[in-house]
Order: sequence, then structure tokens, then C-alpha cells
Amino acid sequence: MRTATISSTSCYHCGNDCTGHEIRYDEKPFCCEGCQTVYSILQHNQLCQYYSLEEGGRPGVNLQSNKAPKNRLEFLDLPDVIAQLLEFSSATAARVTFYVPTIHCSSCLWLLEHLYRIHPGIQQSRVDFLKKQVHISYQPDQLTLRQVVELLASIGYEPLISLNDVVKEGQKPSYRPLLYRLALAGFCSGNIMLLSFPEYLGLDDPAYKNHFGILNMLLAIPVVFYSASDYFVSVWASLKKGMINIDLPILLGILVAFFRGSYEVLFLNGAGYFDSLTGLTFFLLCGKWFQQRTHEFLSFERDYKSYFPLAVTVLKPEGETAVPVAQVRKGDRIRVRNHELIPADGLLYKGHALIDYSFVTGESEPEAQKPGSLLYAGGKQIGEAIELEVVRDVSQSYLTQLWNNDAFRKPDTSRMRTFADAVGNYFTLTVIALATLVAVYWYLHQDPARAINAFTAVLIIACPCALSLSYPFALGNGLRKLSQRKLYLKNAEVIEQMAKCDTLVFDKTGTLTAIQSEVDRTGVVEDFAPVLTGFERSLVASLVRQSAHPLSRKLAAYLTAAPPLTVSNFTETPGHGLRGLVDGWDVKIGSRAFVNPQAGSEPTETDADGARVHVSVEQNYRGCFRFPNQYRTGLDAMLTDLNATHHLYLLSGDNDAARQELTRWFTPENMTFNCQPQQKLDRVQQLQRQGHRVLMIGDGLNDAGALKQADVGIAVTDDTIQFTPASDAILEATSLRLLPNLLRYTRFGMRVIRFSFVVSLLYNFIGLTYALTGDLSPIVAAILMPVSSATMLLIATIGMRWKKIENA
Repeated sequence: MRTATISSTSCYHCGNDCTGHEIRYDEKPFCCEGCQTVYSILQHNQLCQYYSLEEGGRPGVNLQSNKAPKNRLEFLDLPDVIAQLLEFSSATAARVTFYVPTIHCSSCLWLLEHLYRIHPGIQQSRVDFLKKQVHISYQPDQLTLRQVVELLASIGYEPLISLNDVVKEGQKPSYRPLLYRLALAGFCSGNIMLLSFPEYLGLDDPAYKNHFGILNMLLAIPVVFYSASDYFVSVWASLKKGMINIDLPILLGILVAFFRGSYEVLFLNGAGYFDSLTGLTFFLLCGKWFQQRTHEFLSFERDYKSYFPLAVTVLKPEGETAVPVAQVRKGDRIRVRNHELIPADGLLYKGHALIDYSFVTGESEPEAQKPGSLLYAGGKQIGEAIELEVVRDVSQSYLTQLWNNDAFRKPDTSRMRTFADAVGNYFTLTVIALATLVAVYWYLHQDPARAINAFTAVLIIACPCALSLSYPFALGNGLRKLSQRKLYLKNAEVIEQMAKCDTLVFDKTGTLTAIQSEVDRTGVVEDFAPVLTGFERSLVASLVRQSAHPLSRKLAAYLTAAPPLTVSNFTETPGHGLRGLVDGWDVKIGSRAFVNPQAGSEPTETDADGARVHVSVEQNYRGCFRFPNQYRTGLDAMLTDLNATHHLYLLSGDNDAARQELTRWFTPENMTFNCQPQQKLDRVQQLQRQGHRVLMIGDGLNDAGALKQADVGIAVTDDTIQFTPASDAILEATSLRLLPNLLRYTRFGMRVIRFSFVVSLLYNFIGLTYALTGDLSPIVAAILMPVSSATMLLIATIGMRWKKIENA
């Protein structure tokens, strides 16, 4: 096992000087009992690899205060405190997130993600290094919340806990250090350029030239060693792992420019390259700042109203109403139907809850809950509709944690990121090789001074700043622009994936067809003989109110006047229908084969007049409701437009009554009806095996598997919380008609990034023509390098903002 190399008078754990008061344990010195205790814990659990991850460093933290009285954590035994801190709790699992300010290196990350080896009650621990957060799942029957905190404290990572939202404030990323570095770089760069104006204008006064050069060098020192310090850290961390990242050529350019400029000022009475150096650093830090802001945007830790185009059914005295998730407040009474997600913590008020918490805990076994139980956000109701009273306001950031869960993450196939990795690995070696060859050439031509100038000039001018600036700026702005058109992406890389898709697969019901908000309720046709009685209409209405399927919601809206009855033993079979005991009567609603198995499969419909919902009461077939096809506004223009650029496929769970009508947009061989959820997933896989990149558009009900399998999955949503973590994007139904323009915008974004790369190469080529001859003057570098960086920012930012996403 490799271990960090430390002196005999340095603490083996934290590296502090322990001369005169060292504690010897296992033939190793420690500065205090706390550090020795932590080492013994790690040794006992075979976790001493912790010390080898930060080679040459000091991974541990000083634990002189480890003897603090343990009763200071007694408040963590109070039920009210536990309820405020836990994100989720059940008999078998609990989840909590802590802010741990002492996280500082890769060893910390490694140790905290291996807590399960210290205590078997820890199921999983995951670290968010940038926010210094630890997300812990543990078994409450094996250890308490207080014991979890004591465990963290015992190894030197005691969380900061405050019940006055101090934890949440502490978890917010701090931009101050970066802004300080950015401000310093901007200040120094501006002053250096001001002092360099005589050089630019050819006003060569030897009396002041040397003084200004020394001032410029002094101003450049804090820029290199403070403002650009992140590049030193990044390159060192990468080299320790035996890797070369894209920051290495940037750092090489910064250091060579600084030392060559210093040499010219001190020994040759020259001007140096300090204006180029500080200007480049300033623009790179601008890119880092924007990248952090983009990361915050993607992390959803922001006050961004109604990010999800989702709504909840809120029960009010005047009846049901759909309310946006962001407007749900504590005390509201909400209804959650079968397979709908609970948007906020609430007390079960009415109904039999069978909650699937697999999105939260990973356990797929549903938990039965009785009225009065606390149900947590993120759970999915399986069965009849339930009513909750909200006890905490909706946390959209929590819903997006589910959306970004590792279980739903797809493999990264980004060509741009692959290109950036290649630059990190090969660009650096190529530049160094080129600089060396040029230096050898001039040296062999008896010009050592020019050889040195050419070598350093190549390293200065060949900086891959476009990759560091274009990608985050372009995609970050694209993310915002798409959200303005009601397309909300899981992360910026989805833009690239959408641009590469050549095949679109559509669900029909709820995606191409409209729900009740866009449908004339009188358009439903009843085909019953004899006609339904008032009591039978109540039976049907009560059963369909339990389901979130688009046809169920249409029928519920049509039968809104029917008084509700008690429903029990409710089940919904995806792709088939509903069944339940309504006021003691056995009622089935759905396809003909499901409702009336004795009749066999549904006969072929000759009047392509839309979907049908069949009804049976006490095994007695009664007839059906017919729904004329109500396609969404702008559908014809949208599909006609898409047909010119993509392969279009239709996968529908309905019968093929609308086949003839849909041939306007889909070829017969590209339409599949009576599809079960697994068949949709299999069809998407088949298209991918044929070499297609598939974009699946569904309503998130029976399409979850296909949405996850597709290269990009877009869940279309109307006025209910049809939230599927398997999707990569959420699209408001009213913006579906804009899909061709949204896809064009993603392709435009990729062209912007590629164009910026080309422009960057042109700048590098121009600069290299000077560098290879050894004649790169400070003025040329001062012009090329900042202008190149500024051009990258302008192309990425203005290009993405200038491009309009036209209304259909």
C-alpha cells in the first residue's frame, strides 16, 4: 500500500507538527488522540487507502476538538428535530443530506463514499464535492440520526447543522473566491494594458520603458499565482492520476509567458507578454464563472419559478382545479392518482395508499400506508386515488434530485467532450513536440536566441481556450433559451444529443391527441344499449377519477356531474384498462378484450373516429364511449416539417381505428398499434440496433421504459404531475408544435460551437506564423490572445441568444 510521505514530526493523519507532544500508535506519530482514533477506525475497517489518495498531501483534518462532550448532539434524538432534518423516512430506510465544510480533497470524497464499510447500517453515501454535501441513506432500525452524525464526527467530518436554515445557506456554492480572483485579474490586466500603451504606439522612452516593464511584472505576479491558482491545482491533481487534462496546455502558456516576460524585462529591457497573459487569464476566469453559474442553474438550487410545467389536482370547495406545482402551499388538499408522483410531503387524508419509493430509495417494493401517515415527496401512488394534506411546501429542487438520480443517467456519448478529452491528451503533446522541433531547427541554424524565442512563443500562442469557453457558454445560453419555449432539459448535454437524433418516435394518446383542456366535452359519443343509468354513470366516473391516463381524464371531465362513490381494490393494467369495486360493484373500463374477454379481440373499426373506452358492470358488457380524435393545435404543420428532416414512427397503445387518418404523416410500416409498454421499449431498441439515434416523445404514462431507452426521451405534460425521472426533458404540451424549431435550434448550437473551434484554429494559425519564426512580439500576442478569447465568448453568447426559436 502506498502511503503519503511525511516527516517523523508530522502527524500521520493531518500533517500538523507534533514535536514534543506526539502520540505513537502503530509506529506512527499523531498530534492528538482524535487523529489517532480516526486512524485506528480506518485501520480496523481496512480503509487506510485514504492516506494514499492524496500523494504528498495531508488528507486528514486536525481533531484537537474531538473531545467535545457528546451530549451536545442530544437534540438529534428529538422527534421534531429528526422530522425537520430527514428528507425521507420509513421502517427500512431514511435519507438525509448534511453540509460538511471540512471536505477538501479526493481522500475526503473516497472515505465518505465508503461509510458503509465502517457501519453496515449505512446503505449508501454520495458526496457532492462542489457543494460540500453528503447524501446518506441508512437503516433506521440499525442506527439513529444522532449515531450517523456521531459516526461522521468520529472520522473528522462533523456536519454543520442548524435548524434555522443555516445548513441550506451553507450548502449554497460560494462565488466569492472566484470573484476575488476574477476582479484581481481584471484590475491588473487593465492597468498593464494602460502601462503598455507607449509600447503599442511606438513611444520608446528608455527612461520609462524599464520602469513600466517592472510594474507590469509586479502586477502579473498575483494574477499568475493567485488568480490562475485553480489551473495549478487542476493540473497537479490530473498528473497525480497519470492523466493529462485540457488545463495543462493553458497552464504551460501562462507560465511560459510569465517567465519569458520576466526574463525580457529584467535582462533585455523588453516589454514582456504580461498584457496577453493577464488578459487571457481574465477571460478564462470569466468562462469559469459562467460555467459555475451554469452548474448552479443545472443543479436547480435557484429561485426559478415553475421550472417544471407540472400541476397538481387541488381540492377546493368549488371543486377540483389544476394548480402549478410551484403554487401548492402548506395546508392545501391535493389528489394523487394512480402512478402519479407525490409532489410534496403530506398527511394521508383519504384513500388506501400503496407508495412506491423506488425513485427515492431504490427499493421497488411498495409500502402500504394508513390514513394519518406522513407520505414523502417523490413517492408514487400505486392504486386508487388518494387525498393528502400538504405539510411542507413543494421542493422542486428535491424533484430534480430524483430527475438527476444516477439510476436514470445515460452513458455520456458527447462528441464535444470526447474532442475536449482528446485535446487534453494529444494537443499538449503535439504543441510541446512542435515547439521542440522549431527550437531544434533554429538551434541547428546557429541561432540559439531565436530557438528559445520560437520555443516559448509556440507554447504561449497555442492555447486551446476555445474548448474552455465555447462549450459552457453556448450550451448554458441554449439551456435558458429552450426553457423560455417551455422545453426543460435535464442537463446541457441533452442539447447535443437532440441535435444528433435522426429518428423521432411518437406516442399517440396524450401526446399527439389533446386532453380535456383542449377538447369540447360534448364531443364524447356514448354507444350503450340501453343507455347508462345515473347510477352506472357514477360507477364509471368514480373509477376513472382514480387514473391519470389521458382517456380517463377525458371521461372524468365528461362525467363531472356524476356524484362520487367509494372505490376499493382498484387496479390499473397499463395498456389494458381499469378495474375496481365501486360501491361494491365490480366495474371494468378499458379495451374490449380487457372488459369482455369472452368477445375476443376488438373487431376492426371502419369509422376511424378515434379511441374507444369499453365498460362492463358485474361482468356484464354495457357498451363504450367513443372519443373523436382531437389532435393538438399545429400538429399537421409540425409533422410535415419533421418529415423532411427525420424518420417518423408512431407507437400507440390504442387500436388502429385512426390508421388511415395518420397516414398523412406516418408511412404504414412505421405505425404500430395495440402496443404494450414493453413492446414500445423493444421497438426503440430495434431502431437503435439499426443505427438510428432515437428521440422518443411520450406522455410519461406507458412510455417510461421507451423514454429511458431512447437516446433522448421527452415527456409531454399538460395539467397533471406526469413526472418521469426516466425522461431527459419535459415539454409543455402547448409547445409541442414548436418541436421542429426546437430541434433546429439544438443543431444551430452545435454549429456555433464547431464554428468557434474553427475561428480559434485560425487565430492559432496566425499566431503560429509569428511564433515559428521566433518573431512573436508582445504587441502581436497582446492583440491575438485577448481578441481570440473575447471572440469565443461573443460567438458562443451572442450566437445562441441571437438565434430565434420561431413560433409555429
